[in-house]
Amino acid sequence: MRAVINGLRSAVRTSNYTPNGRNILAQNENILRPQVRLFAVKSPPACWNCQNKSELRQNMICSDCGHLQDVDAGINYFELLSFPTKFSLEPQKLTQSFRQLQTIVHPDKYSNKTSREQANSADWSSLINKAYKTLSTPIERGQYLLQLEGEQMPQDNSALNKEFLMAMMERNEEVEEAEDTKALADLNDQLVKELEKMAQRLSSLFEAKDLQGVKGTLVEMKYLLSIQSSIKQKQQRLLGS
Repeated sequence: MRAVINGLRSAVRTSNYTPNGRNILAQNENILRPQVRLFAVKSPPACWNCQNKSELRQNMICSDCGHLQDVDAGINYFELLSFPTKFSLEPQKLTQSFRQLQTIVHPDKYSNKTSREQANSADWSSLINKAYKTLSTPIERGQYLLQLEGEQMPQDNSALNKEFLMAMMERNEEVEEAEDTKALADLNDQLVKELEKMAQRLSSLFEAKDLQGVKGTLVEMKYLLSIQSSIKQKQQRLLGS
């Protein structure tokens, strides 16, 4: 019996055997090691003037030669205006950033530059205007954020409940029945307060990643803005009569 045991011990020593625990660690060594992910870093395009791929100042100007680059129509509006990509923002800072950028690309500054820079100046100015208009209006800012998330606004009223639709019909009737500008102004004041509350709700919904809730709120805002537009049109008719 002792001879058998000694023979088994000898066989173990001459083999590549390791205890089960060590085998498991060896097999999973690559899993246990820290995994390094490589992310592709977006490289700026080569400058059309100096051909260098340097970082752009304000996303528009070559930091090497100072020439205004071709417009990047696909740029994130938040990035262009130096804001984080989220719904909540400070309107005053947004306006300040908008004015600073327009000062940089104002066509008068490029009247003596190359024809390419003159065209780029007009293109950037137009894009900055569009970005500012989009981000300064809560409903447009919300829809733009949805697009960045790869989502689209619903094409029907499926996101609304019947109670809300009935309330909107009653609001429209109130506008039609209003006989003076004061009554219309009171209705408009109510809408302004409700739209402000909806903008606050949108901020919370985006933070919570509740995109369905975002869509429903944006559709509701569209209804309120439509009624607000009807109020302004009737006010103009009454003032003109």
